[in-house]
Amino acid sequence: MPSSVSRKGRSPRTRVRRPPLDAQVVVVTGGSRGIGREAAFGFARAGASVVLLARGEQALTETVEEIAAEGGDVRGVVCDISDRRAVQDAVDQITHAFGRIDTWVGNAGVLLYAPVADTTPEELRRILDVNVVGQLNGLQAALPALRHSRGTIIVVSSAEAVAAMPLHGAYAASKHAVEGAVDALRRELRAERAPVTITVVRPAVIDTPIYRHARSRMTYRPSGPHPHYRARSVARAIVYAAVHPARTIHVGGGALLLTGVQRIAPGLLDAALGRFGFRMMRTNESAPAQFGNLVGPLRDTDQRGGLPHRGRGSITTWLRVHPGWRTVAVAGVLGAVLVPWRRSRR
Repeated sequence: MPSSVSRKGRSPRTRVRRPPLDAQVVVVTGGSRGIGREAAFGFARAGASVVLLARGEQALTETVEEIAAEGGDVRGVVCDISDRRAVQDAVDQITHAFGRIDTWVGNAGVLLYAPVADTTPEELRRILDVNVVGQLNGLQAALPALRHSRGTIIVVSSAEAVAAMPLHGAYAASKHAVEGAVDALRRELRAERAPVTITVVRPAVIDTPIYRHARSRMTYRPSGPHPHYRARSVARAIVYAAVHPARTIHVGGGALLLTGVQRIAPGLLDAALGRFGFRMMRTNESAPAQFGNLVGPLRDTDQRGGLPHRGRGSITTWLRVHPGWRTVAVAGVLGAVLVPWRRSRR
């Protein structure tokens, strides 16, 4: 029987070969809108059996019907992920129907715009209930099935797990907490040699309804730092990770820039966001404070976020999920630099 520790005292990496998408059962939380909705379409179009969990029955039903109309194998379960019993019941339904879960996508989340000093205990508790406790409810309920199937966990986090924006203190705290718990879980699974992989997806600002549904104390419509990206870019990263797990995938050059500056020059980022950050977090359009969807779902079918700039695609993310083209791009850049340099040396 091989030892679980190498001669250098390190646990060898557990390599897991992932099944193709058309052989997978995929669960997506927050699957009725935004990133979750786009990911659901992506998985269904690739042939996966998809189960969507969401609080709002109307939006969930509409999304399931649209995917089914394209020929997708999809089901919906009304479920508030902050309710552990409801999540466990949903997982039991899924495993009874399909016999397994291959990929779990933890995506559901809520957003609050308020200074840290003005955030109420009730608001903070609700943000943490959904964004942290809800994520852990899903992971804990799904882990037995994922261990059995040698499955994958995909956690949708945020660039704000590394670099928090003004007015997003509670939201950023929730993303920091989730990534801390996920790091611990990853190492615990590694220690027991469990064949379960975990990918964290860190998007930049994504044009989804989360901005229109956020609770906000501002007298302007909420926004976020430009550039804004399409939900489809995040969905591509999620679908890619279901077959090609990676530790972390950033979506959008903005996410790479924000997290990079935070790590290299945090004082510089403090100065920049202290001066310009509040302005980045709103549009020019006046609006009353938003109650938002912290407590319950909103009846709203618009899939955009009401941001001042329409979401765009991300070339950095496209290259990340197309490694062959990434190699070509790197070779092209090196060629463009090295050929003139070599000529100048002659």
